[in-house]
Formats: sequence, structure tokens, C-alpha cells
Amino acid sequence: MSVMAKRIQKIVLLMMLAAVTTGVSVFGQGKQKTAAERTSIGNIIHFFSQPVNYSREPVHPSEVVIFADSLPGVRSEDPAERILDYVWESQREPGRTRFEKLEDGTFLARLIWAPGTDGEEERKDFRNPNKKLRDRPIKDLVYCDGIVYCDGKWIAPYLYHPNFGITANKGVIFFNKDGDLIIRGTKWGFSSTECFKAVDIVP
Repeated sequence: MSVMAKRIQKIVLLMMLAAVTTGVSVFGQGKQKTAAERTSIGNIIHFFSQPVNYSREPVHPSEVVIFADSLPGVRSEDPAERILDYVWESQREPGRTRFEKLEDGTFLARLIWAPGTDGEEERKDFRNPNKKLRDRPIKDLVYCDGIVYCDGKWIAPYLYHPNFGITANKGVIFFNKDGDLIIRGTKWGFSSTECFKAVDIVP
């Protein structure tokens, strides 16, 4: 067998392995597994394999224009509260987030929808490293609190990801020039970035 043929064989093998792990069909548009059906490693591979095309350069919240800002009562005057105006949808995987402001001036991030949260058998946080928390529902899960606004960005003390069962040690949230909300978490010296788009107005 030639060197080229061996290389092609290895590539096909790796593609098949990735397909089995992530639930993605290599040779067609087969039914993809949900985040709950995949393994934690499969979710991580799936997360980083999704195509991304967005600006990662921070823009001050006061300079951002979002689709419903012109409607009465939608746009917050305080830049720190701009994340409160909309419901945000992840562009890497299905899931919607709403931010809330607490009495002490800090913010929290709440997962208000994800696949499996609107059926009769509600999806649980079964990958949580803390066994006592594995039976809590994913819907309305607070995956970060204690968020503080500073110089045009929001600093998060941690970011929990229920699809992975992993908590980032720290995070930063900011707008880009297109009005997307960028959330970046860091764990073990590695960082991952996720883009969220405004899809609805917070009542």
C-alpha cells in the first residue's frame, strides 16, 4: 500500500471515529444526536467542530445597535444593562440565555431553553460533577452568577456548561461590532469562545 493510500485510510478512519463520537453522519445527512444523547467528549468535539464566523473584537455596549433598539422601552440607557434587553441564542449549539440583574448590582446568566426542556420528561443536569445536583432541571438553570460590569465588559467568576459538565474558572462577556454577544470561558489554561445572537426582546 502506498504512503498516500495509507494517509487516506487514516483520514477516513478519523472521520468515522469523529462521526461515531459526535453523532454526525460523514457520508450523508443522517440523524444527528442531541447534546443529551452524546457523551461529554462527543459534545466537546461537536462544539469545537461547528463553523464560526464572527468578530471577536470587543465594542463598547453604548456603540452597539441591535434589531429592536428603536422600539420604545427596549434599549437600556445604562451600558451595563444592555445584556438585559434581549434573549440570546447560541450559534454553536441550540440554547437560549437570559441575563438578570440582582439587587447588589451583579448579573446572572440563566438557560431558559435547550433541546429536551419543553417535553414531558424534562432534561436534567445529569453530567454535573456534583451528584447532588444531577437531578435538577436544565431549564432555568443559572449557569453563572456574580457577573460584574467593568469598562464595557462583563466579568464572570465562573461559567458552567451542562453539556460538558465542566465549569470554566473565569469568563468575560462583551459585544462585537455586529451586536453579537461574545462569551469566552477559560479552563486549565485553555479558552473557548461562543457567539450569541439576539433573537427576542425580554418582556
